[in-house]
Amino acid sequence: MFHHWTLSKNRVTRLTFTIVLVSFLLSTFVSLWSLSIMSQRNTRELSRMMAARIYDAISSELNEPVTVGLTMANDSFLIKALQNEKNLTVEESTDAMQDYLSGIRDGLSYESVYVISDATRRYYNFDGLSKIVDPEHDEHDYWYGVFLTRNCVYDLDVGFDEQSHDTWTVFVDAAIRDDKGTFLGVCGVGVHMYQSHDLFVSLEKEHRVKILLIDTAGQIQVDTEEGNLLSSYENDLSLSPGGDYVYHDLPGGKIAVSKYLDKLDWYLVVESDGSAERGEYFNVILLNIALCLFVMVILILTLRIISMRTTALTNASLQDEDTQLLNRRAFEEEKARMAALPLEENYVYVTVDINGLKTANDTLGHAAGDELIRGTADCMRKCFGRFGKIFRIGGDEFAAMLHISETQLDALRVELDRTVDEWEGERIKKLSISCGYASSREFPSVNFAELSRISDERMYAAKAEYYRRSGIDRRKT
Repeated sequence: MFHHWTLSKNRVTRLTFTIVLVSFLLSTFVSLWSLSIMSQRNTRELSRMMAARIYDAISSELNEPVTVGLTMANDSFLIKALQNEKNLTVEESTDAMQDYLSGIRDGLSYESVYVISDATRRYYNFDGLSKIVDPEHDEHDYWYGVFLTRNCVYDLDVGFDEQSHDTWTVFVDAAIRDDKGTFLGVCGVGVHMYQSHDLFVSLEKEHRVKILLIDTAGQIQVDTEEGNLLSSYENDLSLSPGGDYVYHDLPGGKIAVSKYLDKLDWYLVVESDGSAERGEYFNVILLNIALCLFVMVILILTLRIISMRTTALTNASLQDEDTQLLNRRAFEEEKARMAALPLEENYVYVTVDINGLKTANDTLGHAAGDELIRGTADCMRKCFGRFGKIFRIGGDEFAAMLHISETQLDALRVELDRTVDEWEGERIKKLSISCGYASSREFPSVNFAELSRISDERMYAAKAEYYRRSGIDRRKT
């Protein structure tokens, strides 16, 4: 009956929680659905405004190194230095270039500043002469050959900066020419990706969008996820140069806004799922969710308190008041449960009866008898408590259902005998008990009822032997 009531209580608890949870989910769904309907009207305009802001920020971030590169390319000092390079020793040229590039680096905080002489193919940076450029044999120098074939004023290149432990870098390469247009070399600066990374990450987080810079061939040149760099953009946007913002519908209900950056010859692409504009409605949704969660927490806590109170009352109804062991009711429920199950391999049933309890009650009073009962409970709890359940099933009768091996059982029998021998009460000095043990290992083919009967018979045999040895007429006790 108790198990059936507990099952019903659990079902009610689960049903109540499910109803509240479903109500919460429905409320959230309706709120989000309403928000989606409202936000669709303004998605494109808000996306264009976001793209404009991002365009301004990125242009400001990347236009500066372009300006610096072009300024260096037209610096008369640098032009004369390259023209006079053949009249100077390598050390003299290196010192002059190093001083010049160090000044730019220290003044503008660029980590990569360089000059390549076309005549000598020397690669100078702020540390001096780095190497001799060899685009035909060194893959790191392949870009130089490409730059020569393009015959452009400046170009942007994304690659690894050898001077900074192969950090991903955007290089701004500018052509150096004299007054007659003779090509003298290349100069420029490198902007490490992490310098712009924080900018892109903050904008993506603020607006909940994805920001990409894509070249005219459809390759990703700038992405906060470095694993995507130089990979092909997954969506075909049919990009073309122009000054307007262009909208694109993407799979999954997303949209993209693109803008051509003429100075960089790249495209800014801002992907959005329409969630950015929902910020103004978020507080309303958050309030609804908070209220639902508050109600759920209160309900769960209330059910928890009721459950704990019910469990405490149930435990109290299954506990013997005098010994704090499990009582006869708990024993009957456990016995019914065990009768329906096959016995485990290391199952042991123990029957215990107090010797001379009636004599103690008659001669020393019930207080002494109660002391024997509590003493027996304490001894059994000390020896058996770690291995199973202990019950008081009658006035002087106890039982234990344990899960132990034969070796452990032998040790526990000795331990119980020693514990009982060492026990000493205030009103009565000695305690004596009779025990019966039966294990499923010893009787593998029996069920619970037969095993308990064997244990009882062994206990009665031990009790009879106790009275025989003591010379006590059992009919008078």
